[in-house]
Amino acid sequence: MHRVRWARLFLGLALVGGVSTAAVADDWYEHLRAARAALARDDFVAARPELERVDSIVGGHPGAMFALASIAAHGRDGATAIAWLRDYAATGLARRLANDTTFDALAADPEFVAVVARLDSNATPLAAATVAVRLNDAGLLAEDVAWDAARHRFLVSSIHRRKIVAVTMKGAATDFVAPGADGVWGMYALALDAGRGRLWATTAAGPVSEGYEAADSGRTALLAYDLRTARRRARIELPRDGAKHVLGDLALAKDGTVYVTESVGGGAYRLHPGAMTLDTLAPSGTFHSPQTPVLAMDGKRLLIPDYPRGLAALDLSSGQVTWLAKPRTLAAGGIDGLYRADHRLIAIQNGTSPHRVLELTLDAGETRVIGWRVLERASEWLGEPNHGTWVGRDFFFLGNSGWDRVNDAEELEISAAARPPVLLELPGLGAR
Repeated sequence: MHRVRWARLFLGLALVGGVSTAAVADDWYEHLRAARAALARDDFVAARPELERVDSIVGGHPGAMFALASIAAHGRDGATAIAWLRDYAATGLARRLANDTTFDALAADPEFVAVVARLDSNATPLAAATVAVRLNDAGLLAEDVAWDAARHRFLVSSIHRRKIVAVTMKGAATDFVAPGADGVWGMYALALDAGRGRLWATTAAGPVSEGYEAADSGRTALLAYDLRTARRRARIELPRDGAKHVLGDLALAKDGTVYVTESVGGGAYRLHPGAMTLDTLAPSGTFHSPQTPVLAMDGKRLLIPDYPRGLAALDLSSGQVTWLAKPRTLAAGGIDGLYRADHRLIAIQNGTSPHRVLELTLDAGETRVIGWRVLERASEWLGEPNHGTWVGRDFFFLGNSGWDRVNDAEELEISAAARPPVLLELPGLGAR
């Protein structure tokens, strides 16, 4: 994805200032905007029903939950404040309340003490993954990874170095696409089509990449490479309209159709086999920040995580967007990478505190999430994770990507202490 600095602020209410104001498929966002405006003028009476509506529409919204707890505490309604905090804690997210004076009046309440302890415990590391491959460059800003089974290598995209790296299981690395080759910008998503010998990739211009030129601002393209020779076979640029765009994430159908989401403008596109122009599935502004798409089992819908909201289903014929129902306890925002394992999805969540990898179980019709569990959380090498790939039934994903070192000017900070990215392995998660 392309992250601006509101990346994990969907948990609060600050995201309203950083996300596109274009219309989306339902009105939860407008209620969120209204709530933020009311809170800015300390009008808690007006903010409360707006937040309650956000929580209701989303089916459990952590940011709204915490804000409602704060409003209740401000109004000396301790029981309601604790109830909202319990709801928040049930999502598995952490929140440090030790220095939050909003809840001072509850400090001696045993029920408040218990919920604070649970919020703290939610930050306890859960380390099931092991480090499989260590990458040797803390300046990569590694974004996506694909597995080339025929050549027994990973392909890793680098936004900062503007290249794609080929990495063996033993960590030996060579450039598959050299830095800036053929005028590429930061390299984002990867999707490997083994049957056709193609690697699809996306590229976008931005300050976070070395050699960025302001004249290229807003430019982004879909690329295809020959897997054997690394020669570029296609380049399809999204038409320029003066706005900033990033073709950020990809999905590939069995027939070779490519699906791509645009993480800044909020659209979704399709490239038919042999075509050289992108078809619009969802125009700009349909989503706020759509991330890695996954084809539904019926082949008729695209499941798309919208970063601040949760999981959507985009009908490929009509363009209609619906939202997957979910347990109230599931904080579904902040998902970057999404991957299928039969009727389960593996979700890499870097917009939450703590960062997590989740397993989501879907119903038979893939219209709702019926269960979820945490696979990895706040572990030593997780850092800010983002994308992954399957190697047989084993799931490999990027940890410590480097996005936590991108500053407000969208520049990567590299120090001597900066740790390089790693590939982490969670074995045996694939189709059962």
